[in-house]
Amino acid sequence: MRYCELLELAPGLEEYTRQIPEELDGQFQLKTYPAHALIHQKDSPLERIGILLQGTFRVVNEFENGNVFMIEVNEAVSFIGEVTLLAGAATTSVSIETVTDCLAAFLPLETFDAWLRQDIGLLRAVSRHVAAKLYCSSYSRGERLFHSAKYVLLKYLVRQAEEQGVRTAGQVVLNKTRRQISEEVGLTEKTINRTLTQFVKDGVLSIRRGKAAFSAEEYHRAQKELRVYMSQSKNGAST
Repeated sequence: MRYCELLELAPGLEEYTRQIPEELDGQFQLKTYPAHALIHQKDSPLERIGILLQGTFRVVNEFENGNVFMIEVNEAVSFIGEVTLLAGAATTSVSIETVTDCLAAFLPLETFDAWLRQDIGLLRAVSRHVAAKLYCSSYSRGERLFHSAKYVLLKYLVRQAEEQGVRTAGQVVLNKTRRQISEEVGLTEKTINRTLTQFVKDGVLSIRRGKAAFSAEEYHRAQKELRVYMSQSKNGAST
């Protein structure tokens, strides 16, 4: 498939470049993935670079003890393997799993690398794309190290409640399972279960059908708890 055909499927690609050198074009291979499928596995050899044309995937880091930490969620248009390529590494550092049905186009690694070397505009755009993701990651990096599990979890739950419309609905049941929460905040399920129990005792949330829920009153109480914590000195020590 040629690049001009990809532009028809994903017009957002124009933000990166409108064309590819003629001698490199025509090598794109389309592949569809169902939701919850693996696109590539951590520590696997990098042999091709992908462009996510449609759908959403998540980037996760898996550890030998079985724990999984979700780094980010990316929507189309995005790239697959570009960080490994720009880092000059031979194997991938993360796993990529689809969240929804996805459509991706792949180029051989050498072809995509040659394209970057010939198109400085594409190189800048891809680098900016990577930098934006790293900026978000580095901005919040260390939060789990220097704040208590209670603060990290409550901040996450409040943000999820806001995304589900607690401000307007006044009452929401979060659609995240304990396992999903564990992967997204980097806390063990045991810690999450224990902390949720404490939150219920403190009256900052409820548990409904096994999931965290906020009434309007509980939501405002949770916000107050977060403000109190942040008014304290470093690492939550009282001033």
